[in-house]
Amino acid sequence: MKSHLDGIVVEGERVGIFLLGMSEEMLLKSLVQPYESEKRHGCKVYLTRYMSFFVDEQTKKVNQICMFKGFKGKFLTQYGIGSDLLEVDPNPENWHVDWEASCYESVRHKGITFGLEEEAIMNEVEPNKNFPIGWICIAPPSKYEEHEE
Repeated sequence: MKSHLDGIVVEGERVGIFLLGMSEEMLLKSLVQPYESEKRHGCKVYLTRYMSFFVDEQTKKVNQICMFKGFKGKFLTQYGIGSDLLEVDPNPENWHVDWEASCYESVRHKGITFGLEEEAIMNEVEPNKNFPIGWICIAPPSKYEEHEE
């Protein structure tokens, strides 16, 4: 159970013991928490209390992992849910705002996106504003680049 709640987050690679690209079979063997599953467009999503795992319908491999409130793991050993976006990267110019997906991506950290806490208002990133992280998702960097224009 510990690895589900406080795993190290490595952009574009893994969350604790859960690797991007791991097989659906290995994921299910590794999940010790109760989970539910649901079918979405092109994938199956396994939902635990604090994490979601997206498994590609064709390859049967994990292609995205998301973490939510209650997850205690850290990115770069110190940033997690509740941290401020500008603590991860203090330069507002390094942040890309994806208004359609309501998330933020840093040019310095490929393969990871951040969403704000529910009460926070999406803004262009600028100093002296609060950007409390409410969720984090990792995927292969190419998955995010497909959506850039």
